[in-house]
Amino acid sequence: MDEKRVKILDAAMEEFTEKGYQAASTNKICAKAEVSKGLIFHYFGSKEKLYIAAVSYAIDFAANEVSLEREPWADFVEMAIWSTKMKLDFNRKYPAVFGLIMQAYGNPPTELKGKLDGFFDKAIEQSKAQMNQVLSEMKLKKGVNMDATHKVMAALFQYITEKSTIYLQHHPDATMDDFIPLANEFTEMMRIVEFGICDEKKDLGE
Repeated sequence: MDEKRVKILDAAMEEFTEKGYQAASTNKICAKAEVSKGLIFHYFGSKEKLYIAAVSYAIDFAANEVSLEREPWADFVEMAIWSTKMKLDFNRKYPAVFGLIMQAYGNPPTELKGKLDGFFDKAIEQSKAQMNQVLSEMKLKKGVNMDATHKVMAALFQYITEKSTIYLQHHPDATMDDFIPLANEFTEMMRIVEFGICDEKKDLGE
């Protein structure tokens, strides 16, 4: 990729992450990238297209930096801890990249929301594959519907992912120790999923 284009995208990621889409200044992006405003519009055409290009660049960068090749997880708790650790490490190394991805995924600009559809499909499919891999190693109770189990686990992981992501956004210097309360909460929720909440199914006629 052209060196000047990369400098613009790097500067755009920082500005969009720090200020958000609406408040971000293309003049400041020019200053950070040390290029003229005309060159930005030559490459990208508009602020909207620059934002979309920056998000795409951030996602590709993250995909190249984060390896998903590893030994299978023993359980969902181990998988969640590994995922959180990867986010922590990546956030420390590349805060602008991480911040823009989280912004575009969790709180995208209203006017661009539809244009970002599909950007995260690959990551979502990878997460589902990881979850399915763990589920395939677990012995479910007789009569438990696998499709319903997938939906319950997906909802639980979405909840934990959103909580850890929001925490990271507000505490960029967080350590794994800071996530112990969340890990404990997740572990307790997993126990409930595994063993249920009722001691015994009573006859409705009693």
